[in-house]
Amino acid sequence: MRIAFATHAKLDGLTPSDQLAADQLSRGGATVTPIQWNATADWRQFDAVVIRATWDYYTRPDQYLDWLRTLQHQGVPVWNPAPLAAWNMYKGYLRDLERAGIVTVPTEWVKETRHPASLERLVHERGWNDVVVKPAVSANADRTWRTQGGVTNADEARFSELTATGEVMVQPLLETLVEEGEWSFVFLGGEFSHAVLKRAAPGDFRVQTNLGGRVARADAPAEWVKQARAVLGMVQGRWLYARVDGCMLDGQFVLMELEMLEPDLFLNLDSQAPARFAEALLRLVKGER
Repeated sequence: MRIAFATHAKLDGLTPSDQLAADQLSRGGATVTPIQWNATADWRQFDAVVIRATWDYYTRPDQYLDWLRTLQHQGVPVWNPAPLAAWNMYKGYLRDLERAGIVTVPTEWVKETRHPASLERLVHERGWNDVVVKPAVSANADRTWRTQGGVTNADEARFSELTATGEVMVQPLLETLVEEGEWSFVFLGGEFSHAVLKRAAPGDFRVQTNLGGRVARADAPAEWVKQARAVLGMVQGRWLYARVDGCMLDGQFVLMELEMLEPDLFLNLDSQAPARFAEALLRLVKGER
């Protein structure tokens, strides 16, 4: 069995987490090859293409979407499936989940118009204090920033510059995120695998490790896992992996992101997770035959 792990241009090989999954697959007789998603390659030679660390997709979203469509057109088995990955590229999927009854962070969606939007007016109308601003297509906290102590002229200029590049999300800063951290619940093959707790560096609100954030394996109450699992009940069809990110607010799980495109699954933080990943993938690949 030949399996490709799709990566990005600046990654040499695989991430430590994904390497553990590849090692487990190799023990099961599969050959795993890391390939940059935008490389010239015949993807049809593989029994499965697994989207993993394609972390630069947001810099070339149209090209990335074309790549997904090509794989689908060629009948290449992709995990997660190309239509699901395409849906997950644009954070507007959060609106779909909200309409389906999932509790999400309140969000204002701002599109470029002839008359630039006022961030100060938006914040005032919503009755928010500090807010987080980010593009609707982004990853790794790219161009994600917050206000502090009110909207300044510099904030307005930054906001105007960002809205000129595409749709922008404005959300209230959740203090529980800063104080208690963000939970990530990892599901493999439809089943809960493990959870981690991510915390921002002192003075920051972003939990990404490349920005000084810390991540650690954590045991979550069964009720929290149940609430996170409910998010996935809204996803149609079969899938390999999902990471449900959010925080707890007064006992209620609040969804921040549903990561089904290219998330770090933190397989290195749970000794059984690499085997779960490999078993789930092999079941899906064999089911396609």
